[in-house]
Amino acid sequence: METKPEPAVTKFVGRHLSQIKILSRLLEHELDAAKGGREVTIDRHLVENVLDTLDIFVDDCESAAGIQRADRQKVEQKPAVARLN
Repeated sequence: METKPEPAVTKFVGRHLSQIKILSRLLEHELDAAKGGREVTIDRHLVENVLDTLDIFVDDCESAAGIQRADRQKVEQKPAVARLN
């Protein structure tokens, strides 16, 4: 017997895979715009947006799995301010 995936899990995966699909289409568009050349030129702003989208995807998936990244832990641990009164 086959079991159907839970609707909440399916929605979660579908919602987050859409981010990767958008990135894939964007990169395909950039390759097509290069007109078959060996080199592809991508704007720095575009690359920053791609990286941000990938980071969001990874963060969401890791938080759903209960995993914390090392660099996230460093950001969240801010030093306490001491008062010298």
